[in-house]
Amino acid sequence: MATDIMKIDKHFIVRFGGNDYIDTPNLLTCKGEPVLRVGRDEKSGELDVELDIYDEKGREQAVATQAGLVSGDADAFEVRMTDHRFTVVDLRKERIVCDIRRRAHVKDMDLDVSVLTHTPDGFLVHANPEQSNVRVRSSSEVLTGKDAAINVA
Repeated sequence: MATDIMKIDKHFIVRFGGNDYIDTPNLLTCKGEPVLRVGRDEKSGELDVELDIYDEKGREQAVATQAGLVSGDADAFEVRMTDHRFTVVDLRKERIVCDIRRRAHVKDMDLDVSVLTHTPDGFLVHANPEQSNVRVRSSSEVLTGKDAAINVA
């Protein structure tokens, strides 16, 4: 269950799939529809996350946010939140589906993001701060205001 809330800067940088993204809330989309959205609540300055979790056949299994599991089997998924980390764990498969953490070696407000989840079409996306199994435009860039960091077409 989610507990503490992570505070983030207004224009935080997300490291995901080998690039840095600023003002790009849709980190993972499938055919233009958000699968993982990461932003900042303007009123509280807290991390705002929404992750749709699918299985290998593209069936929705759960929806997780910073507040916890919104839908899905609470015995199958666990959401953990501290002031430095947000993690969603698939308890059945014993693996982390999503991990968002403060970048330790850079500015406190920057985030490193990793996912290991399926999209609505069943494609398995494995992305971390340094790389992704989905082809991205380029790598080692700082990109601002993109529609999506990674889009599975």
